[in-house]
Amino acid sequence: MIRRSIALFARYHQSVYRFARAMLADGTAAEEVLQESFLAVARSAESYQVRGSFRAWLMRIVRNRCLNCRQATASRDCREVNGVVDLIAERRPGPLLILEQQEQMDVVRKAIACLPPPQREALLMHVMEQMPYAEVAAAMEMPVNTVKTLIHRARANLVEATTSEDVNHDM
Repeated sequence: MIRRSIALFARYHQSVYRFARAMLADGTAAEEVLQESFLAVARSAESYQVRGSFRAWLMRIVRNRCLNCRQATASRDCREVNGVVDLIAERRPGPLLILEQQEQMDVVRKAIACLPPPQREALLMHVMEQMPYAEVAAAMEMPVNTVKTLIHRARANLVEATTSEDVNHDM
């Protein structure tokens, strides 16, 4: 069982950390969520019943821990996802971003942070963690069509927010 736990940690820890960091915008809190989540997995390994994908089950645990952490710190303002664009940029090799790209990233960061929480969570799981709709639905405990709608609305809201920011910025 210890080997299995180590293998699961090795396979999923980066994904769990990225998602928690994006949800909480705090590396220390994301580390705590990472540790708590894998402890919860280890504790419930004996009673785990395969009903869907393991990743969906794990991400549901992580999501719930993130929601609990946010409630505990009462930080529900639009700064919750400050690190999400930085995390995306870390995954992409290349030269330093020029000032214009940084400004665009700031606009996107703010837009993502201001999305309603269910839209933001579904979008982060689907886009950043490349989870299929069915896994996102399992993690969020909602129907697949609801997840598709949340992601569609999140994308539409991002387009609207970034377009209006560009219009306001040019004036």
